[in-house]
Amino acid sequence: MNKSLKLFGYVLFITGIILFGLMHLAIAIYIPNLSGWSPPGKLATILNEIIGWVPYTLSIFLFVIGALIIISDLWQIRQRESS
Repeated sequence: MNKSLKLFGYVLFITGIILFGLMHLAIAIYIPNLSGWSPPGKLATILNEIIGWVPYTLSIFLFVIGALIIISDLWQIRQRESS
C-alpha cells in the first residue's frame, strides 16, 4: 500500500478518536445543565441540545474509515508474507 495512504489512515483514525473524546467531554460538561430528557435517552437529548450530531457522527465515520485503511494495509502485508 502507498505509504502516504497508510499515513492518511493513521491520521484519520487518531483524528476520529480525538474528536470522539472531545464530544464525550462536551457531553459530560453539559449533563449538569440538563433539565429533562426525552425517551430516546440522555445522549440523544444532549446531542440535540448542543447541536452535536454532526461532529459526533463525523468522529465515528473518521474512526471507521481510518481503521479500515489500517486493516487493509495490515491484510496486504500479511498476504505478501504468506506467499
